[in-house]
Amino acid sequence: MTFGEKLHRLRREKGMSQEALAGKLGVSRQAVSRWELGEVVPDTANVLGVSRIFGVSTDYLLLDECDGEGDTPAAKTAERSLRERQMAVGAGMMCRVLLLAVISLYHQYRLAPEPPVPMWWLLVVLLAVAVWKWRLDWRDLVRESGNLRALLIPDLAAAACAFFLPFCLERVPGQWEILLGQLAAVGFLVKSVKTLRLRYGLPWNGAGKR
Repeated sequence: MTFGEKLHRLRREKGMSQEALAGKLGVSRQAVSRWELGEVVPDTANVLGVSRIFGVSTDYLLLDECDGEGDTPAAKTAERSLRERQMAVGAGMMCRVLLLAVISLYHQYRLAPEPPVPMWWLLVVLLAVAVWKWRLDWRDLVRESGNLRALLIPDLAAAACAFFLPFCLERVPGQWEILLGQLAAVGFLVKSVKTLRLRYGLPWNGAGKR
């Protein structure tokens, strides 16, 4: 779609005549007509003027391949950036939930008369998830903003609750100590996830928008 076609469509959508648009831009009606017919391309000042009047980007106006604002390079870059940030936060959330799940399995197998898998396998998986999480934390906060404590403290607190509370509550019948440990870890996990989302400019209860 050419500049002239876009200008004609924008003007008709606004219910604006060629004379009215020409008056706003300080040009003649014939100039606007020639732009819409594709006979002449306006100069930079008039392109910027059209952009301001109709609230569209100059990329949209000047790039023929852009049929809408969402097709502009800036819009595509922003969309890709949003997806990348959402994926980064999703990976961080997944590794934290997986870490708590492995700790829970460790305690269930520890208390079972005959564990279905060797305990050292769970410890290996736990170590692998912890290394994965550390690498994500390093990327998320140390390399980007230099503040590791914002994630490290709630994550360590969550892992400590999930791992050590069941040992302290072994006298609780029915293996409820495992659930209590997980529940105690949830508050710290939420704090960690909130830090992640705000770090990547994703909303948390309406906050942290960019």
